[in-house]
Amino acid sequence: MSEVDEQRQYYKDTAGSYDDACVADPNDEHFIASALLSGIFRHYNIKSVLDVGCGTGRSINYLEQRHPEMTFMGVEPVKELRDVAIGKGLKESQLAEGDACNLDYEDGAFDCVMMFGVLHHIPDPEPAIREALRVSRKLVFISDHNVYGMGSPLTKRVKQCFRDLHLRWLLKLLLTGGKGYHSTNWDGIFYPFSLVDYFPLIRAKVAATYTFSTKTAAVNLYRDASHLAILGVKEDE
Repeated sequence: MSEVDEQRQYYKDTAGSYDDACVADPNDEHFIASALLSGIFRHYNIKSVLDVGCGTGRSINYLEQRHPEMTFMGVEPVKELRDVAIGKGLKESQLAEGDACNLDYEDGAFDCVMMFGVLHHIPDPEPAIREALRVSRKLVFISDHNVYGMGSPLTKRVKQCFRDLHLRWLLKLLLTGGKGYHSTNWDGIFYPFSLVDYFPLIRAKVAATYTFSTKTAAVNLYRDASHLAILGVKEDE
């Protein structure tokens, strides 16, 4: 079984209990990120949103309650997670089976494309980021890990030194015991990941970027924030 297949099997097996196990805390990083995005929607006059890797639909549910005038769609490859989302009140027509790295939508199809905790589950996140940038017309919003800001002060500094020395590949192996990924019973398959490594890609495709810490207090987001959200604005209105 490939890593991707193993991750999808994990979601199939845990779909019924996933919300209770993983999204019970209304103050977790993705709820905080959703609250930030809710305020941003009105500023940029957002009308349509695509949630890539929408899972059980928690972000769509949260935002749809606050913005009933907007259109929300979700892409999720695991049917069992989509079924849970439908059971929570989302319409079947709002949810599509799909792959984050190959979205079946035209360029600029949605005002905003958002991803919450998706990229650290993808072996190569760059295609998924490029697809989000392609399909969005105004905004891209991504909330995810910053591995360089996780751990003790010493651990963080060591990881940052590996990055500074262009040894991310070696750091990845060291952190995962040579496998290149973690296999857990609480988050399935995931990879050492930081949004920081993809800032140049996002900045090259948008007019402006804004970055937030969504979990830990941090003045220097790269060095001290364990979880980050980045907003890419394609149109400077």
